[in-house]
Amino acid sequence: MNKEDVNQIVVSSRVRLARNIENFNFPCCLSKEKGEELRELVYKASLKVGNFNFYNLKNMQECDILRFVENGYISSDLIKMKEIAGLLLSPDETVSIMINEEDHIREQCVLSGLNLKKAYDIINDIDYDLGKNLKFSYSKDLGFLTACPSNLGTGMRASAMLFLPALCKSGNITNVINTVSKLGICVRGSSGEGTKASANLFQVSNQNTLGKSEKDIIQLVESTVLKICELEIQAREVLLKDNEVGLKDEVLRAFGIISNCYKISMQEFYDLIAKIKLGIDLKLIYIKCDEDIFNLINMVKPYNLMQKENKNLNNYECEIVRAKLLNSYFKNTRV
Repeated sequence: MNKEDVNQIVVSSRVRLARNIENFNFPCCLSKEKGEELRELVYKASLKVGNFNFYNLKNMQECDILRFVENGYISSDLIKMKEIAGLLLSPDETVSIMINEEDHIREQCVLSGLNLKKAYDIINDIDYDLGKNLKFSYSKDLGFLTACPSNLGTGMRASAMLFLPALCKSGNITNVINTVSKLGICVRGSSGEGTKASANLFQVSNQNTLGKSEKDIIQLVESTVLKICELEIQAREVLLKDNEVGLKDEVLRAFGIISNCYKISMQEFYDLIAKIKLGIDLKLIYIKCDEDIFNLINMVKPYNLMQKENKNLNNYECEIVRAKLLNSYFKNTRV
């Protein structure tokens, strides 16, 4: 299995660290005054770490907050803590640090492709520098102390976003999920726990952190991801062998709709973009574009469209604007 095959399947890698500060209750039990004090404490510590943009959620417009959720910088749970919540975001938007979500600090680094080790190195350096200025809650027996027991130990979640259309089409995805769960690996929908696999995208991550080192977790997740990639490649080969004509017809029909539609819902977009991406990977269609077409996913979500149009849009208006953007994107891209 070569690097190109892996990069067709692994869309992105993420490493997240959960941290809490001594002498403060967990966010769910913090008073407004103490929550604001902690937010300011973390912000001041970040000034000594790097060039982050700081956002105080209580001073933000709802549409801007929801756009941050769409882009994966913050979770919907952070909105519940809006009065005391904050966000630190790196200029290139690969690193985000939530303040006062489930834990006092949630640091994450997201990189394209299979880059778990590099993502860990980046976020670990930031965590080390923050730790110089903030006294993290730590136990010799339990490691980093966190609001949820499943995060005790390293407090680390390593995950990769995988595109698995062939395993979904073959019906083998359920067997894969059940098998890797026995290894301590969790497979969720594209937006994490409780979500569906939109566009055949799945998030693969470690289940527990206690009793394992950061290196152990990275190795476990990466080796599991590579094994799933092998299974997906095998499923694609079978798919292509058994029904190349039908598959190509499906891909070209999807391209025709997405490049010519007048309006389109997010669900239809997910279905079509997954078919087109698979068609590109299997060389059933050739498209010239400067970036991974999965970057379109965030671009066409409602609150990103509203920012682009600089106005509020209802669902029907979003479908029309989304279609125009996609028509423009795919115009003259087919080789």
